[in-house]
Order: sequence, then structure tokens, then C-alpha cells
Amino acid sequence: MDRYDAPLVVERTSRAGMLTGLITRNPCLSIFFMTLAVFMALQYKPAVLNYTTRFVDFAEYMLQHGVTLFPIADDLKPYPDYTVLNTLLVYLVSLPFGRVSVLSMGFPSCVAASLMLVFIYRLGALHSKKWGAYGVLFSLLTWAFLDGVNSLALDIYPALLTMMCFYFAYSAEMKKDPRRLVFLYLGLALGFAFRGPIGLIGPASVIGAYYLLSRQWRLLLLFSLLSGVILAVGVVLLAWAAYLQGGQAFLEEVLNMQGIGRFGSDHAPRYYFYFSAGLLTYGITVFYAINVILRKYKLFFRPTRDKDIDLLLYLSGWLLVLLVLFTVPSSKKARYILAITPAISLLAAYLFVSKEAVFVRARNGLLNFCLKLPMLGLGMLVAVLVYNNFANVPLQPNYLGAGLGLSALLSFYHVKQEYFVAHPYREFLTLSFGVAAFLILDMFFFNPITYHLELMIEPTPKFLPYWFW
Repeated sequence: MDRYDAPLVVERTSRAGMLTGLITRNPCLSIFFMTLAVFMALQYKPAVLNYTTRFVDFAEYMLQHGVTLFPIADDLKPYPDYTVLNTLLVYLVSLPFGRVSVLSMGFPSCVAASLMLVFIYRLGALHSKKWGAYGVLFSLLTWAFLDGVNSLALDIYPALLTMMCFYFAYSAEMKKDPRRLVFLYLGLALGFAFRGPIGLIGPASVIGAYYLLSRQWRLLLLFSLLSGVILAVGVVLLAWAAYLQGGQAFLEEVLNMQGIGRFGSDHAPRYYFYFSAGLLTYGITVFYAINVILRKYKLFFRPTRDKDIDLLLYLSGWLLVLLVLFTVPSSKKARYILAITPAISLLAAYLFVSKEAVFVRARNGLLNFCLKLPMLGLGMLVAVLVYNNFANVPLQPNYLGAGLGLSALLSFYHVKQEYFVAHPYREFLTLSFGVAAFLILDMFFFNPITYHLELMIEPTPKFLPYWFW
């Protein structure tokens, strides 16, 4: 090395060290801002399609006519199926710029998703920072979660609030600080505000299962009473707001759409859905989560358990109670159970916490898959290119974006291969490499393909500018 290059190398090393130190000192802020940037980039699309077009209408009508107690639709009548809070957030983000854009539509959902990842880290970090960090990475490997954020699914809010409620309930016990339970009940109220009764019942069921499995009988009784009171107050306020805006007829419609109507509809029951196809959309994360449960479930029934096994038990209860709860309503969609994402992510992350041989083999297989994912992605691009020569309806991935992104990852791996062999954080770097490849595929391969297929059949696409301004 030339002696004149030495100061430059030292400067670069110093900057890298400062960045690493900043991330280490403020992991929650780092997770929030980095994932927020990722989620906002994944929002890119020329038009909003499918059921989310109504959310564009809600926001645009609020910009034109002012704030209302319920969203208003095309006929300027209130819409009964949703509360107004998400529309209000989109309205507040759009208001300074005077128009609705893709980013202003997606910003509240992206913030909620990033906050959820922060709380996933915080929950895992109650045991070890390693557990929390791997939990975040597995969340980003969960296809249904990314799709829910990209499609502006309102279920991201109950997912965040379920995560927050569990964190405050669990950390209150771990740290012997009952004052944290105040935030638990605030989370339940916000769940109702965002998603109606089901937005409270989901988080409440998870916390009830936690208190039951941890045998905190007094807290279980108190929690049941207080959550019931919050639900009753929420229903009264919802009914009052509905009556003020639309009269008795609209009140009955709201109570039906957000309550009884969810249990009786023209949808087929399909009681197996969330235990089969609905669960499979959560990808490799749920596969490894179930693997951990099957390997450790016998320890759940021991009278004395390690703290880590306790958390695995509570996360398994979280997963099971939501699958059973959402099996009851007739209408079923994979996004309805987005709140299982924190549970399955932390369950899967246990692979990297445990030193048992069976988990070592499983994680080595996953890490090998991560290293091969960019090459597999390039192979998928070639396969689509060949398929389009024979298909009546060609698929339209972003060849340039996917090809350049995956090629850049491969180049980085070959240049920095020693990082993936001898680095003390080899496993974390390798899994992060796989996450980066998966995000590139999601943004430039899966999203463009599904977008163009849906655009062909969408009768009323909402074309919006991407940027706020």
C-alpha cells in the first residue's frame, strides 16, 4: 500500500467504526429508520389497486370535505366497515402537500411496521440482544408481512399493538414494574380505535393466553375485567359516532359490519385455512417457527422451566390463539393474522440462540440457502424470460432492478467472502445477506409481477404520484 493511501484507509475505517458504534448504541432508532426506508422504497408503484383503492378515496374526500367521524366514500356517505383513524393519519400526512400520494398513503403503515420491528427487538433483547436482532431479520424474511405493508393492510396496526401489549405485559413481569401495564390498556384502546372490536379482541386474546400460561391468575382476572370495560366503552363510542354521522340506519350497519357480520357471511367456512394455505404465505419464518415448537414442546410441560423456554411457550400460545380466533369468522384472508408475525419471527430466531446440534444443522442449512438466494433469483429471472416466450399473459418483473441488485450482492459476497467465513458475526451477516436478496426479489420481482397481473383486471386503478410533493 502506498504511504499516501494510509490516511484514507484510516479515515474509512474510522467512519465505519463510527457507523457501527452508532447502530450499537441506538439499536432501536437504527432499526426504525433503516426499516422505514426499506418499507417506503417497497411502496413504489404507479397506482393503488384492489381493495386499497377505497383508502385513496377516503383520504381524498377528507382533504376535500374535512375531518369526519367515519370515512366517506364515492356517494359522500359514511363507510361502515372501517374506523376513521387510519384515514385521519393519511390525511394529516397529505395535508401539508395538498394531495394524496403513494408515500403519504403508505407512510402511517410503514411507521407502524417499523415500530413493530423495534418492539420485536426489545422483546427478544429482554433475554439477549442476539435473539432480538435475529427476530427482526426473520420478520423481513416473512413474505405475508411485507405484502401486508405493501398493500396498506389495516391489519398492520393490530399487529403492532399486539406486539406492544405483549411486550409491556411480559416486561412488567420480567422487570417487576407494574406501571408498564398502563401502556397495555392504552394499546388495547388504540387497537379498537384503528380496527374496531376485532382490533381489541386479537391483542386481548394474546395477553389472556400469556397470563393463563404463566399462571398469573389475579392479573388474568383483572385484565379480563378491564379489557371487557374498554371493549364496552369502545362499542358505545363507536355506536355514538355512527349515530351522529349517519343516524339509526348507519348505526345498525356499523354494528353489523364490524361485529356480527364478521361471523356470518357468504364466505365458505374453510376452518382449515389458517392451518394450511393461509399459514404457508408466511414463508420460511413459519416453517422454522414450527420446527422450534416441535423440538421444544416437551419442555413446555415441565414444572420448572428456563426463562428462554418460558418465552417460547408464550410465543407458541400467541401463535395458536390467533390461528384459532381468526378461524371462527367466516371471512378469511392471510393478512388478517398479520399479528402472528412477531411470534413466529422470535420463535424462528431461537435457531440462532440455541447451541443444540439439531438447531445448528437447521441454521447452517438456512445460511447456505441465504448465500445461494441471489443466484436462485437470477435463475428465476431467466426462467420468467423463457416462460414469457410461450405464455399468453407474460409476467413483467423489473429485470433491470432485480438483475443489477442481485448481481451487486453476488459481487459484494465474492469481494468480502472472508467476512462470511471468519468474521465473528458471520451468521448475522450471512442472514442479513439473505434478507437483502429477499427484499430485492420482493421489490423488483414479486411486486411488479403481481402489480401488472392485478392491473389487467382492476376496473378503477388509482394512479398517484409517488413522492409527497
